[in-house]
Amino acid sequence: MTVFLASLFLPKTVYFKLPRTPTASERRNPDPAGKKVSKRPPLELRTSLFPDPTITPPKTPEEQDGYTGDNFFVNEDGTRVHNVSDDEEFRSPAPADKQSPKWGGRANQPKSRANSPPPASLLEHARTLEKAQELGRQGIVQPRVTRSDSHDRVFANANWRIVNADQGNGGLRNAAEAAARDGHDAEYSWVGTLGMPTDALEGTQQKEDINDRMITEFSMYPVFCSDKDFDGHYLHFCKQILWPVFHYQIPDNPKSKAYEDHSWQFYVNLNQAFADRIVKNWKRGDTIWVHDYHLLLVPGMIRKKLPDAKIGLFLHVAFPSSEVFRCLAVRKQLLEGMLGANLIGFQIHEYTRHFLQTCSRLLSVEATPDGIQLEDRFVNVMNHAIGIDPVSLNAHRQEAEVMRWIGIMRERYKGKRIIVARDKLDHVRGVRQKLLSYELFLNKNPQWRDKVVLIQVALSTGEKTDLDAAVGDIVTRVNSNWANLAYLPLVYLKQDIPYSQYLALLTIADALMITSQREGMNLTSHEFIVCQDGSYSDRKHGSLILSEFTGTASLFGNNELTVNPWSYRQCSEAIKKALEMRDEEKAERWEALREVVSHHTGGHWFSKYLAVLNQIYDEQHRHDQTSVPRLNLNTLGQRYSQSKNRLFFLDLEGTLIPYGPMNEIIPMNPQVSYIRKT
Repeated sequence: MTVFLASLFLPKTVYFKLPRTPTASERRNPDPAGKKVSKRPPLELRTSLFPDPTITPPKTPEEQDGYTGDNFFVNEDGTRVHNVSDDEEFRSPAPADKQSPKWGGRANQPKSRANSPPPASLLEHARTLEKAQELGRQGIVQPRVTRSDSHDRVFANANWRIVNADQGNGGLRNAAEAAARDGHDAEYSWVGTLGMPTDALEGTQQKEDINDRMITEFSMYPVFCSDKDFDGHYLHFCKQILWPVFHYQIPDNPKSKAYEDHSWQFYVNLNQAFADRIVKNWKRGDTIWVHDYHLLLVPGMIRKKLPDAKIGLFLHVAFPSSEVFRCLAVRKQLLEGMLGANLIGFQIHEYTRHFLQTCSRLLSVEATPDGIQLEDRFVNVMNHAIGIDPVSLNAHRQEAEVMRWIGIMRERYKGKRIIVARDKLDHVRGVRQKLLSYELFLNKNPQWRDKVVLIQVALSTGEKTDLDAAVGDIVTRVNSNWANLAYLPLVYLKQDIPYSQYLALLTIADALMITSQREGMNLTSHEFIVCQDGSYSDRKHGSLILSEFTGTASLFGNNELTVNPWSYRQCSEAIKKALEMRDEEKAERWEALREVVSHHTGGHWFSKYLAVLNQIYDEQHRHDQTSVPRLNLNTLGQRYSQSKNRLFFLDLEGTLIPYGPMNEIIPMNPQVSYIRKT
């Protein structure tokens, strides 16, 4: 039997080897000696936390400078992406929450054919129109960007190879691999998109070859949707409507009706493409496991075509309270889509409770602690937090590159206490609140100036926002107040770093600080705890400063330093406590945290969810065979109105049906003294 794992992105993607086009400078200045020019980017353009002692932070490489030769590829963050040859498998290491690159932004993948959607905001549309009119009056005309057919033909005939994708749900992939290594014997197949635009491949042999090889060699079923559908689904409905609402960020600017209608239809289209792909390849006895908020309609769509299918859904992000969720215009459609599953899983009990309350209030269905009672069946719910794979993490910690960076950073920050942070630069992650709290800490504790350094790695979202400017101002203010020639209190990197540097940072840190305003489950904290065992550094048992609004906080039993990210005073006091905590207390807290992380592993989560799904599916199937169907009041009312002869049987204290379990009930002859005819 097969388990279909449906996630927006497949663990694999495709890179194309394109003919190299000379740059403008090379065309102007050809090499007269005919010397071979190296295509590798110069050292100063490669992403590194400290590429040179005199440069902090390093220069961020540009996409066009990335090397795209035969032996390896460089992504837009400068991180080396190991490719996969035709006959070898490679697992590219990455943090559990690796930042996804911009869709359709790679030079070695097709560009998107999607047209611009309606403007998200009425105010934004007005500002854009006004600016365009002003430029027009000045004689400045925006060049019209067009796509040539030759661009698409290049990809239709170019050589290609399948490589490990660096976007998508890293926690899910790690959990599946861990479960397989631990002996989970179920065969599973992935269903998802390739993580790149595919309109350029439409109608070509390349598309068929890619599809066939992904299925036969990797057991992965690609979902091919139009660039327009994916762009509207992912970049607009998911990222600008669903993601903010699920993280309690209700948009405060007016959304245009056209924008909402268009993006919702794209969301429906992509979910339908996933459902059709699964239904086409499903066989009786197979299990379907759908993941995350990108595919909430898929369970309901599959249920309509496969009424007896075993379907699970797990939501990796937080589920908001009913008062927030009800702000969505398509709230009922989303809930009904989710309720197509047999089992719906959440990270923690709080999210499960929110979902049950939301269904009860918005759909007027009966909600119990075990799930939702629909008219024709029961939908179970559960909460079980995902974790990391400590075995794989420990294996990567032993690599020579990690050891080298541990030595480099230990020497660079000798005599300093280090606080580490790594977050996506958006309003949900609380980077601004964290930096303001650190500034307050330095203001109130002059004795720690020149002795502590905060290293903040900020994963850029690719868009210039007001938050960028606000964070930049705080960084400048902190460093201008307390920095000197030998000391920089705040190291701010607006880019991701290689995995080896990431592990080295977690190993030599004295504290990890997470101030998310809302987060389903923060796995960086789990990785930090594993790295703090002291095996590869003299620093160990570092303190964890964790926002109470992360799902992880409910697991750790207050052995972390819990903070409210909106309370700058509490956060600054937590920093002071983390730096001044006695070694005995740190060791005691770390031992308790390590026990939780060891129990809540990704492999355990993966196996337990599937075991519970199998169990409740069997129970639901047996219940459907023995239970009396629920009375559909709408149908009853219609048939009652259309009928001419009506007979009422009224049961009073077991006169018609005795009490007891349904499978033990024996119908009795009704003892009715008289029947009044009406």
